[in-house]
Amino acid sequence: MKPPPFEFFDPTTVAEAVSLLGQYGGEAKVIAGGQSLVPLLNMRLARPGVLVDINRVAELDHIREADGGLAIGAITRHRAIERSTAVQKVQPLLHAAVCHIAHPQIRNRGTIGGSIAHADPAAELPAVCVALGAELRITGPSGERTVKAEDFFITFLTTALGPDELLTEVRLPALPARTGWSFKEVSRRHGDFALAGAAVTLTLDGGA
Repeated sequence: MKPPPFEFFDPTTVAEAVSLLGQYGGEAKVIAGGQSLVPLLNMRLARPGVLVDINRVAELDHIREADGGLAIGAITRHRAIERSTAVQKVQPLLHAAVCHIAHPQIRNRGTIGGSIAHADPAAELPAVCVALGAELRITGPSGERTVKAEDFFITFLTTALGPDELLTEVRLPALPARTGWSFKEVSRRHGDFALAGAAVTLTLDGGA
């Protein structure tokens, strides 16, 4: 099937992208990797009048250590996270979860921001963000705000992100000392959507 007709914009800055979202409001959808949105378009389950492609917004593509934790730009590919030595060192739970996402072809295109903003309950990254106490940086017409992951996800496929706002960065704090973690996912076969999954961290207190 083919998607319904839409206008297409490919801004190069966050400010330009936010301006477009403010101009078109609920008519616009953000696209980067397109691994969730494109199938919805082709099946006519989503019918936006405007697509705002943020692939050329270079400031959203980064992985860097910050305050002992990690700052990851919204259009950073799953594959880049999977291969990052900083992620493996600072947030091994995130690394373990990303390796479970679909297949390499999907991870080469899918983005961390797209997965989180889509808020599919079968996806790996929303659960990991909550387990790790992530903070999500959001930019809108009024400026930037930060939302805790536990407050960002309202229900399945629904978040606190406004129609004129853009998720720009994921901030993952450093794991406290004496913290363990585990990630487990059950699926019919590798690469399928999970039938069930869990992401857990546990910090022992000083007397343990």
